[in-house]
Amino acid sequence: MRLRILLFSFLAILICAALFAQQTGSISGKVTTEGVGLPGVTVEARSNILPQPRVTVTDSNGEYRLPQLPPGSYTVTFSLSGMQTVTRKAEVLLGQNTPADVTMGVQAVSESITVTAEATLVDKTSTQIETGISQKEIQALPVSQNYGDLQKLIPGVMYTQDAVRGPSAGGSGQDNVYLFDGVNITMPLFGVLVAEPNTHDISQVNIVKGGAKAIDFNRAGGFLIDSVSKSGTNRWSGELGYQVLNRSFVADPRQTNSTYAQDRNWTTVNAGGPILPDRLFVYGSYYRPYYTRSNQANLYGPLPKFTSKRNEEFGKLTFTPTQSWLIHGTYRYSHRVDTSGDDFGTRIAPTAGSGSETKLQIGTLETSWIVNPKSFATFKFTDFRNPGFGRADILSSAQVSTTIGTQLDINNFDKMGRLSVPTPLPGNTTQNAFVQPFIDKYGYVLNGVRTGGGIVGYGANSRDDDSFFRKAGQFGYNYTLGSSITHELHVGYQRYNDAEDLVRASNGWGLLSIPAGVGAAGTCPANACGTSKPAFFVAAFQQQGTGAVPKIHSEFHSQNIELNDTIQWSNWSFNLGVLASNDVLYGQGLAKADNIAGFVKSPGTKYKMHEWGFGDMIQPRLGATWAYDGRNTVWSSYARYNPAANSDARAASWDRGLAVTINAFFDANGKLIGVQPNRSSTGKLFQPGIKPPQIDEYMIGTARQLTSRWSGRLYGRYRHGTHYVEDTPNDQRLAADTPASVPHKLYIPDFDARVAAIGNPGLSYVIANLDGAFTKYLEATAEQEWRGDRLVVNGSYTWSHYYGNFDQDNTTSTSVNDMASFIGSSFIGDGPGRQIWNFRYGDLRGDRRHVLKLRSTYFLPWRASAGAFAVYQSGQPYQLESVLPYRPFTGSTNDNGRLAEPAGSRRSPSYYDLDLNYTQNFPLTRGMNLQFAVDVFNATNNQEGYNYETRIGTLGLTTDPNVPSVPLPPSISPSSLPAGTSPNARVKAPYPNTYYAPRRFQIAARIQF
Repeated sequence: MRLRILLFSFLAILICAALFAQQTGSISGKVTTEGVGLPGVTVEARSNILPQPRVTVTDSNGEYRLPQLPPGSYTVTFSLSGMQTVTRKAEVLLGQNTPADVTMGVQAVSESITVTAEATLVDKTSTQIETGISQKEIQALPVSQNYGDLQKLIPGVMYTQDAVRGPSAGGSGQDNVYLFDGVNITMPLFGVLVAEPNTHDISQVNIVKGGAKAIDFNRAGGFLIDSVSKSGTNRWSGELGYQVLNRSFVADPRQTNSTYAQDRNWTTVNAGGPILPDRLFVYGSYYRPYYTRSNQANLYGPLPKFTSKRNEEFGKLTFTPTQSWLIHGTYRYSHRVDTSGDDFGTRIAPTAGSGSETKLQIGTLETSWIVNPKSFATFKFTDFRNPGFGRADILSSAQVSTTIGTQLDINNFDKMGRLSVPTPLPGNTTQNAFVQPFIDKYGYVLNGVRTGGGIVGYGANSRDDDSFFRKAGQFGYNYTLGSSITHELHVGYQRYNDAEDLVRASNGWGLLSIPAGVGAAGTCPANACGTSKPAFFVAAFQQQGTGAVPKIHSEFHSQNIELNDTIQWSNWSFNLGVLASNDVLYGQGLAKADNIAGFVKSPGTKYKMHEWGFGDMIQPRLGATWAYDGRNTVWSSYARYNPAANSDARAASWDRGLAVTINAFFDANGKLIGVQPNRSSTGKLFQPGIKPPQIDEYMIGTARQLTSRWSGRLYGRYRHGTHYVEDTPNDQRLAADTPASVPHKLYIPDFDARVAAIGNPGLSYVIANLDGAFTKYLEATAEQEWRGDRLVVNGSYTWSHYYGNFDQDNTTSTSVNDMASFIGSSFIGDGPGRQIWNFRYGDLRGDRRHVLKLRSTYFLPWRASAGAFAVYQSGQPYQLESVLPYRPFTGSTNDNGRLAEPAGSRRSPSYYDLDLNYTQNFPLTRGMNLQFAVDVFNATNNQEGYNYETRIGTLGLTTDPNVPSVPLPPSISPSSLPAGTSPNARVKAPYPNTYYAPRRFQIAARIQF
């Protein structure tokens, strides 16, 4: 009894503290009799997940609305004295409105009429392209435990098995927004999904991929995905489950250079029920995934055993102190520990592993208040914490010193840090002779020959702590006014603060390379060595947050105000809305000063780096829908999005110039001859008048209710992305290869004077809008959905074209691009070969010209269900990369990101996939149920390759007609080839670095009560 009183008091006190929008849906409709609206009808919605029923009455037109309903199955009762009582079944989906119109007759006898609401793709009041997936479907579909796997179900969106970067959906994979139980779990500053929420306690999922209203602060340049967790009910229920994927359940992988035997299992426990019947419900769960990987091997031989353990606990309270109030409070805690073994590629030695530890803590408190039948308010507060810690398995004993003359032990290179084994340069006999002994000693064996290009030594960092935090709050208020013309007015305010703490220290000498005195990397610059000298060995090491160098603390603050009016007039619905945003980036390392720059260096000091005001980010949301026959619709919409993710708060922070990364140069005997800070990692100034990235979206569509169970929609979209932000040399527009269409002037005219005033001369990079940078996305999609009593089928076909000259999904190199890349500070724009005029116009990495998807669930009469997901899509665009076309402009030997032919000139083979699920239930005594489930992923075992190796320097050249090869791109002239190269040389054929996962089975057993 005392516990109940304490919980009741706790929730009552927090009512006033809650902020943000509820994880709910709604039911609305019109009650008529003989074709005329019927006022005064009492409408009551009941559900096992809603402690108290929600009640309203119809207005003078017979219309009603039941907002802020937790997603689930509802029974809606319509009653009025002297009229028949009508009962309607309705399924409320997250973030969506369920229409439920009824006709009432005069009461002749004591009876009621029961009808069932129709599920449909037709929405007479909104232009949003939404996809809702219920708990029943999720359980019957072949979906893995990873939240990210739900993305494959989104109609018209590319299918990907990237582990970090999300799928492209009309924008970059870093333009998506991921919500879990309403909490923004998108990685702060980077825009990817790195948190690891699971799917076992998800009740429903909702995805918005276009046509957004100015409601819920949607700034996603791709799609926004949200979910709502399960809740307790008035009846105690729960589940104990165990799922296993044994190594014998996995087909042989196609990728033969890296092998392992992996076992996985997942334990789940959950239970929920009433604490105070009809008032307070509780739900809790425990989740424990455990992975082991043994018998690992790659081109360097056997690898260490890998283990991953995670424990996650979740709790939720649902409270309705009155019928007008609904309160949810949740807390999630996850702790994961990985041993070495998960970060080995095909060419990384077994000593070079690292372990990690991550935590995820999410707390939410949300409240909705139905003020009266015409208005309601919503509130929510969230606290997201994701601390991470990493360390190399083996620590180097090397003593690092910046004293000139320090000796590098080149006879034990593999114990000094993390060594990139060199590869010979065709035709360069001097370089080849110097690096060959190191290849013979440290290279991997391929076809009986020691080969360069691998990684040996130890893990790169002796400490690598990267922690992210987000605190968010918002409120909203809705008011409906009018009769023949109604206005559903909405106003909302949101504020959130993102932060990152970075502590990093290199292991020994850090990253080691052997340029052998060749190219830019093989030159010790004059400001490091006094005069320019050849550098035969180079080390890049850093100390951030250790010793005298402070940790990097970065912050991103955002405020958002939205106003929206949904107007209903006859068969028309108009949406007039606007979202205004204000983003502030805070870096570290400067203090205010009275000089031309306004700052001076001040290590450890937080400073306002840049601000985009509300006037810079006005995002209109306009739409019109015409239900031309009262049932079927045509619509059009316009929306602007300013994606929020931006990494410059960290990447351009001034403290990154505090010798965070030091390049150390050594002569041929290993003697230190000079040191220099890495200038690409120093503080940067923003171009005056810089604009925030924006995506403009135009859409037209139609939806039709073909039968009571069958609906479809057809729509076309055009998205245009502009004002992309990147770091680039201040004088890059003055370069010799700059086209005439680009202004030939400095980005910041007084840049040198500003940098000198700050006290850090010699810097060269700025943050700027790259001239003419753009993306375009064209889409035509047809969706069909059929929902029967037992069968649900959803199919979609999309033709699309994603092209432009700014590919945020390809900012490192095609072969290693599944990562959280800097947004605003990638290698795009970094000198010759990487500018947007250097062959970057073409099909972008996320372009999938054809995407066909089908998902289906069938509930069998013998207490079983079958689910299927199938996809067919076009292959991934790629292109050859080489520094050779840019030799007149740079001495670099690095191919990465330097396109040798137009973007997307080539494409990997198309891909298809079929996933299956079968679930069987066996009723037991006392209301218990035994359930067995089998999932089959990639049933056809199609292991097509993607992420092609495209660097010509890595692929190599050949004149052997028996070796698969492709012609040299026209951009590479014979005169740019290394000396001694045959004019008949061809590029060895590009090959995939990654393959789709092989066929695999998962088996689950569950006890439910």
